Amino acid sequence: MRQVEGKPILIQVFTVIISAVAITILITMLGTLGLTLSQNKQAMDRNLLNSARVIARVPILAQDLEAGAPTEQLWEFLDNSIAEIGDIDTIAVADVNNIQYYYPDKSLIGEPYVGEVQQRILNGGAAFTSDDTGVSGAERCAYAPVVAEDGTILGFVMVGIYIRSISESLMITVLSFLLIALATGAFGAVLAAKLSDDIKSKLMGYEPDDFLGLFHQREDILEALEEGVLAIDETAHLIYINQAAAKMLGLKREAAIGRNLYDVYPDSTLGRILTSKRSEHNVPLRFLEGEHVISDRIPIREDGRVIGVVEIMRNMTEVTRLAKDLTGVRHMVEAMRAYTHEFMNKLHVILGLLQLGKPDKAEEYIKDVTRIQQRAVGAIMNSIEPASVAALLVGKTSRCAELGIRLVLGPDSSLSEEEKILPADACVTVLGNLIENAIDALNSSVTDVKEITVSIQEELGTSLLICVEDTGSGMEPQVVKNIFQWGFSTKSRNRGTGLSMVHDVVTAYQGEIRVESDVGMGTRFYITFRRGPGKESSYV
Repeated sequence: MRQVEGKPILIQVFTVIISAVAITILITMLGTLGLTLSQNKQAMDRNLLNSARVIARVPILAQDLEAGAPTEQLWEFLDNSIAEIGDIDTIAVADVNNIQYYYPDKSLIGEPYVGEVQQRILNGGAAFTSDDTGVSGAERCAYAPVVAEDGTILGFVMVGIYIRSISESLMITVLSFLLIALATGAFGAVLAAKLSDDIKSKLMGYEPDDFLGLFHQREDILEALEEGVLAIDETAHLIYINQAAAKMLGLKREAAIGRNLYDVYPDSTLGRILTSKRSEHNVPLRFLEGEHVISDRIPIREDGRVIGVVEIMRNMTEVTRLAKDLTGVRHMVEAMRAYTHEFMNKLHVILGLLQLGKPDKAEEYIKDVTRIQQRAVGAIMNSIEPASVAALLVGKTSRCAELGIRLVLGPDSSLSEEEKILPADACVTVLGNLIENAIDALNSSVTDVKEITVSIQEELGTSLLICVEDTGSGMEPQVVKNIFQWGFSTKSRNRGTGLSMVHDVVTAYQGEIRVESDVGMGTRFYITFRRGPGKESSYV
C-alpha cells in the first residue's frame, strides 16, 4: 500500500490546536484580568474608606481640631499610621476652613488643603472615595468627617494612595497573567505537537482508501446484527447507524447520517458520554410505549481523547416481561405498591383528624387500623413462613381492598420455610398470576359479592395444594380449554401470558392443575404438587 506524507497533517493539526489554545487563553486572560482588576479596585476603596473612618474616630484628632492647633502627639500618631499601614501613602487632616493640621510634608501644615471634593464632607456628607490631585500628584483618596461629641463637624481626614503605586500593582498583576498565559501556551504547544505526532503514528502511513475498505468490511458485519448500533462524533453528529438501530428509531439511514443526533432523536442522552467520558451499561431507553430497550454506550478514544460514542441497543421488551413473570418480580412490585398506597391513605386520614383538632379520634383510628392490620397481616405471617410469599399476599390484600375486593386466606392454610416441593419464587409466580387473573375477572363482573379465597395446604415434604377461588362471572367451557395457551386472552392485546406462565411452572415442577368454572358463579383453580416414587423434581 502507498504511504502518505505526514507533514501536512502535522502542520494542520498543530495550527488548529495552537490557534484554539491561543484564543482560549486570550479570552480567559482578558476576562479574568478585568475581573481581578475590578475586584482589586473595590478592595482598595474599601481599605482606604475603612482606614479613613477609623483614623477619624481617634479622639486626639477631635481634641486638636477643637483646640484649634495640632500637637506633636497627633503628628507622631499619624506618622506611625502611614509607616505601619502598607496600603496608605499619605494622610491629611484639615479643619472646616481647609487649614491642614497634619500632612506628611510638615512644611504644608497650616497651609490650605489643595482640592475641592472635600467640601462634600464639610457640607455634612458621608465618607466617600474619589480621585483627587494633591501637592504630590494624582491620588485615589478616601474622605471621612471628624465629628465632635455633639455631632458638629470639626474637619475631615483624607487617606490616599498615589496613582503611581496603583500603576505598579497593576503592572505586577498584568505581568503575572502574561507569565501564566505564556506557560499555558507553551504547555498547549507541547500537547499539540505530541497529539500531531500520535495522529501521524496511528495512520500508519496508509492511504484513506485503505481505511475505507476496512470500514466497509466492518460495516457489513454490523449490518448483520440484530442489535442496533449507532455512533456519533465529538460534535454529536451521526456518523453511523445500522438497519436495526434505524428501525428502532423509525429513521431512514440515508437521511439520518451526518445530521445532529438531537435533530433525529431529541430525547437522546447519548451526548453526555462526550462530557463524562465514561462508559454506561444497561441504560434504559424508550422509543415506543410498551417497548423496553436497553443500551450500552462506549466512548471512542484516540490518544486518550474522546472523539465519539458508540451505542449498542437491545430490545428487551419480551425478555424482560418473561423474566419478571418467571421470578414473580412484577407481582411483588404491584403488591408492594398497593400496600404503600393504602398506608398513605391511612396517614392522610390521621393527618386530617389532627388538623381538625381531634387527636383522640386520631388515636382511636390508629388503634383500630393497627388492630385490623395486625389481624390481617398476622394471619398471613402466622400461616405463611416464606417472606416473599407472605409479602405478596399482604400486598395483594391491600390491592384488592382498593378495588373493593375482599381477599381471604383459607383458615387451614400453611406454608413452611422448609417446603422444598415448590420454591418460594415459583410459588410467587403461581399465586401472583392466579390472584391477578381473579382480580381481572371480578373487575369485569357485575356481581355484588367480590371475594377471592386463597388456600395453601401442605403435607411437609409430601404434597402441596394451592387453590385460588373467585366469585366472578365464571367462564364458558370453550374459554376454559384455551386459557393456558400462550397469548390467549379475552381482554386486550399484550395479555394472555399470566396463566400460561402458571401452566409452565406447574409442568416444570411436575404438578397438576384443574379448573372449575361455572358461568355466573365463579372460578376455582386447584394446583397440586406431590413428591413420591418417580416424582422427584429436577428443579429442586
